[in-house]
Amino acid sequence: MTSVIYRPEAIKSNKKATYYHIESKNCAASICDDKQEQMICNTIVAALKQGLGKSTHVTALCDGAANCWNIAEAIRPLCGSMTSILDWFHIAMKIENISLPLPLKEKLLNVKWHLWRGKIDEALDRLAQLKTLAKDEKHVDRINKLYNYIANNRAKIVNYEERQQAGLVFTSNLAESTVESLINRRCKGHQHMRWSRDGLNPLLQIRAALHSQGEWSNKWQSAVLNAA
Repeated sequence: MTSVIYRPEAIKSNKKATYYHIESKNCAASICDDKQEQMICNTIVAALKQGLGKSTHVTALCDGAANCWNIAEAIRPLCGSMTSILDWFHIAMKIENISLPLPLKEKLLNVKWHLWRGKIDEALDRLAQLKTLAKDEKHVDRINKLYNYIANNRAKIVNYEERQQAGLVFTSNLAESTVESLINRRCKGHQHMRWSRDGLNPLLQIRAALHSQGEWSNKWQSAVLNAA
């Protein structure tokens, strides 16, 4: 698991505002089978380094998995308030990756339109209707999984269009490149290596430090070089 913590003002763009990146962030990662103890601890530390305090409002963006929401909820007692949002990037990817015949896929895009505007009941109604139109059991199963995903996370679905217009964060897409570097490279995909939990976790801690503001030079660099 990974988490990326940053302040809104850390989002910077190039002169033409065609490319955005996070200038300052702190990251946490763990693969330990410890009921998320290390992950929660590292995420809290990362949030504190980014200025978390009793007056801080936190916006938590998660992919919808229960263990991810557990990490976010661990921060709630330490902040002033929290808005939990089902990340639009993951909603859009789930819909995009569902393979259906073209007529059904077009109707599925209408579901996405309603979700973008926070119309949860309408989206669920259309998914229910879509299931009745699907003839193949595989298609029904794919639609049903999306239905359950939306229903289970309905309390975290917002009006994404309004947030975009207000200049508020609604997606984790800026953090995805960090996640790619932390986990996917050499851990997943075509060039992955085989790792044990004990072997991979120290590597994740080093990668998290490399992507965190000041962590590598202040804490890890001397330790790694002295161990060489």
